[in-house]
Amino acid sequence: MDVDYVAFAVLMGVFGIVGITATAHVSPNVLAAVTCNCIPGPAARLQELSVVFLAIGLVLAPIGLLRKATIRAPSPADEAGASGGAGIPPMRSPGVFFLGVALVVFGVALVIAPSFLVLKNTLLIGEGAGMVVLGALFGYTGGRTRQVV
Repeated sequence: MDVDYVAFAVLMGVFGIVGITATAHVSPNVLAAVTCNCIPGPAARLQELSVVFLAIGLVLAPIGLLRKATIRAPSPADEAGASGGAGIPPMRSPGVFFLGVALVVFGVALVIAPSFLVLKNTLLIGEGAGMVVLGALFGYTGGRTRQVV
């Protein structure tokens, strides 16, 4: 499993779902109309972009799950930590830790704050809180140190 692909797929999928939910009541609805003889506004463009984000997430997820991760050589910091030196202990999965931090930051800055301050939409606030909880779980899981023997 290649964590980078999976992390990017999860991030794009979450943004796609939140964007589709945020623009569910856009008029004219680009997703429901067969043809639209109008100039869509910014909200309709955001709806289209959210669908693209969701599609990118759905395409990258199987690639990340089926692709073998590249094996890297141990760095001098890893070796120093393994030999009892003053090195930094290695993380269990830096890619998952990065995904967790990104979900927490983006969940607060791009979903919860605008939903609470501007939109006053409790569903979006709940989705942002879900992003933060998922990000905290990923950050904790990926950030734990490995036991080096």
